[in-house]
Amino acid sequence: KTKIDNTLPAHRQGIGYASKDRDTESLILTATIKDNILAAGFDKVAGKAGIATPAQQKKYVSDQVESLSIKCESMNQNVQFLSGGNKQKVAFAKWIARDCDIFIFDCPTRGVDIGVKAAMYQLIRNMQARGKSIIIISEEMTELLGTCDRIIILKDGEVSGTFDRSPELTEGEIIHAMI
Repeated sequence: KTKIDNTLPAHRQGIGYASKDRDTESLILTATIKDNILAAGFDKVAGKAGIATPAQQKKYVSDQVESLSIKCESMNQNVQFLSGGNKQKVAFAKWIARDCDIFIFDCPTRGVDIGVKAAMYQLIRNMQARGKSIIIISEEMTELLGTCDRIIILKDGEVSGTFDRSPELTEGEIIHAMI
């Protein structure tokens, strides 16, 4: 059993977290896309020697920019100049590049347009298909019903309801557990 009380043990256990407040907690806005993505995974690029060549860094980051279709001038563009959806993609890319086993996404589609929302949901489904565990914290009922295999409602620090994916599951049942 591992106690996780800061980011280092979480990284070692293969856990990644994208905060709902991406601009202050998930990203360094004044840093480049490259630096933001490398921040969570430099040890993956550097290997045992602790050194990563510019070519290794470029490949690590460009793979994410390409696979997530991050719209940018280059990976050296500061994150602050990206749209909300592309900022969110960079926040996800940090952890996807690291190849985490467990992803915690807090409000994963907050502040993004419908096209990016659809892309993020597809990305989550692809990650699930690859055996990754996804924990979604969300205020959007449709997001929870559409992406989660199990919904757990916490109220006053206690579990007040657990629901498995089912075509019969209704918003009303979930709301009842919330109030």
